[in-house]
Amino acid sequence: MGKDLLKHCWKASPQGLRLLALSALCLVQAEKRSAARPKGGPFYVCGAFYSKSGISQGARLYVQHCRAQGQDVLPVDITDAMRYERDHEPDEVPLTVRDVQNSTKGGTVVIHANPPQFQLALCALGKSFLRHKRVIAYWAWELEAFPPIWQQALPYVDAVEVPSTFTQQTLQQLTDKPVTVLPHAVPQPVRRKTAYATDGIIRCLFIFDAGASFERKNPLAALQAFAQAFKPGEAELTFKVSNAKADSRQYQGFEKACTAVPGVCIITDDLDSAALTELYLRHDIYLSLHRSEGYGLTIREAMLHGLHVVATGWSGNMDFMQGDLAHVVPYTLVPVQLFSGPCKGLTAQWAEADTAAAAAMLRGLGKRLLQEAGHA
Repeated sequence: MGKDLLKHCWKASPQGLRLLALSALCLVQAEKRSAARPKGGPFYVCGAFYSKSGISQGARLYVQHCRAQGQDVLPVDITDAMRYERDHEPDEVPLTVRDVQNSTKGGTVVIHANPPQFQLALCALGKSFLRHKRVIAYWAWELEAFPPIWQQALPYVDAVEVPSTFTQQTLQQLTDKPVTVLPHAVPQPVRRKTAYATDGIIRCLFIFDAGASFERKNPLAALQAFAQAFKPGEAELTFKVSNAKADSRQYQGFEKACTAVPGVCIITDDLDSAALTELYLRHDIYLSLHRSEGYGLTIREAMLHGLHVVATGWSGNMDFMQGDLAHVVPYTLVPVQLFSGPCKGLTAQWAEADTAAAAAMLRGLGKRLLQEAGHA
C-alpha cells in the first residue's frame, strides 16, 4: 500500500477510529511508562533524517547540539516509519531501525516526531528495544490546545522536550511528567548581513512549508501588508515555498494573488544550506504574519543572518524576538476554525496579525534603511 493511500485513508477516517487504531498498535508494540527509566547508556536520537521538513531539521540541529556538548549520539532514521517522503540527502548516514532493534539494554531514546507519527515511530522501534530505555518525546506544537491523539501518546514517554515556553505552558497542563524547554540550537552563520538596501530597493522574504498549513503560515497576510506598504518599484517580496503541492488548491489561489502584486516572486526550488544562506543575505527584511508558531525556525535563522524581522508578536517566536532587529506586529486573538488537518475541531485561539500595522512598520523600516544607505 502506497504512502499516499495510507495518508488518504487516515485523513478520511473518524477521529475515534484513529485513536482506537493507535491505542491497539501501541499496546502491542510499545509500553506505558509506570516509572521513569534511569539515565545513562547509549543516546539514540530518532528523526526523519531523509526528510527536509521543519521537524526533521530540528532533529538534525538536536544531534549537532548534543555532540557539541560532548554527548555520544547515535542518529536513527525513522523517515519511513513516519510516512514522510525521502526528499533530503543527509550529510551523515544514520542508523536504521533494523540496526538498533536488537539493542535491549538501557539508554535514552529521543524521538523527534509529533503524534500520530510519534506512535508510528514507537511501533517501528518495538517494545523490546524501548523497554529498558528512557523515552523522551521532542514535540513542536503551535496552539494552546492539543488533539486527543497527543494525549494518547503521553503514557508512553518518560519526559517531553519542546522548543518554546509557549508549547511548554500548554503541554504542562496535560501531564505531571517533566516538560523541558530546549530551543533549536540554530548555529551562528559564518556570514551575516551588515548593509541594507544598497541599490535603493527594499527586499522582503518569507519562507514557509505549504504542508504545515497555509492558514497557520498565513502568507496572504504578508502579501497584503507588503502591497499596502510599498509602491511598485520600491520593494520586492520573495516567497520561498516548500511542498507547494501539499495543498494544490490553496497554492493555486496564493500563486494567483501574488501575480496581482508588482515585485513579488515565488521560489519552489530545493535549496542546499549554501543557497539558503545566499537567499537570506539577498534580502533586508523577513516578514512573517503567521497565526501561530511552535518556535519559528526561519524567523530565528533570519535574525541570525542579520535581517530585520517583522513578525506577529505571539507564540513560540517571542522567546527570541528581542533586540534592534525585532519588529513585533500587534494582533488580535481569534478562534481557530479549521476543518481538516491535525487541528480539525480543536477549540483554541490563534493570532490574526494587524496587517495595517505591519504595513506601517514595513514602510517606516524601509524608509530608515534607505536613509542609512544614502538613498533617501
